[in-house]
Amino acid sequence: MIMKKLFVYSILFLSLCSCAQESSVKKLIQPDELAILLEKGEIQLADVRTQGEYDKGFIKGAVLIDFYKDDFVKRMSETFDKKKPVYVYCARGGRSNKASLLLLQNGFQKVYDLDGGYSKWTKNLKK
Repeated sequence: MIMKKLFVYSILFLSLCSCAQESSVKKLIQPDELAILLEKGEIQLADVRTQGEYDKGFIKGAVLIDFYKDDFVKRMSETFDKKKPVYVYCARGGRSNKASLLLLQNGFQKVYDLDGGYSKWTKNLKK
């Protein structure tokens, strides 16, 4: 009887945990997957690098919102719909990872982080 109750409580606990995780999601996306999405149509794409980095090259359709600026979350919230997936990238993935987590903490529901950042994106284009 005790084992049965323990089993039921365990299932209940796990189901509650999985529901909580579904409310906000951060995932890595590969450059080839992002390229397909860009070809299919408009997506919410944020370049979280600095202006100087952006000026050296960017992914077509990206909106520059510098992660290091004090108003980063405010600008992201004003520019993008929090209910729709937003895709972010930086130079190599460090800043975009931090940005993704910050966005999730501030109400964005689905955030996709470009694995390897712009560096990996440009290497994939040369293949």
